[in-house]
Amino acid sequence: MTDPDHDIEQALAALRPRAPGLAVTARLARELDAPASRRGAIIAWSAGLSALAAALVAAFVFLGGAAEPEAPTYRLVQVEQSRPDVQFFRPVQMEDGSFARPMRVRWQDTTRWEDSRSNTRLINYRPNDQLTLLPLETN
Repeated sequence: MTDPDHDIEQALAALRPRAPGLAVTARLARELDAPASRRGAIIAWSAGLSALAAALVAAFVFLGGAAEPEAPTYRLVQVEQSRPDVQFFRPVQMEDGSFARPMRVRWQDTTRWEDSRSNTRLINYRPNDQLTLLPLETN
């Protein structure tokens, strides 16, 4: 053939590699065996340190655990209810032909609790908003 690459390809295909020497195989064997032994040492150290950490945690929890503080005991100190804010709106005609006046009432309820031991306060604030219809009688 006249293709110059064809001759090179045939020459490369005819090449046969030599077997590696004893020094090369011995060195490869040493390199491949080394990580396995290091891995075993790392696993052994990790297991030992994990066991030691678990023993320390168990000793702290069971032998020297700090007593939990008592839960706060709240007592009722004050109850407030604000004056209601009443709003009246224009009368509306209902489906049955009668009339009613919409009315909105707003107020706030506040309760205060206190724990004298820990000097903590709990304030429960509840705003309320109600809308209702007052029926109107017309003569």
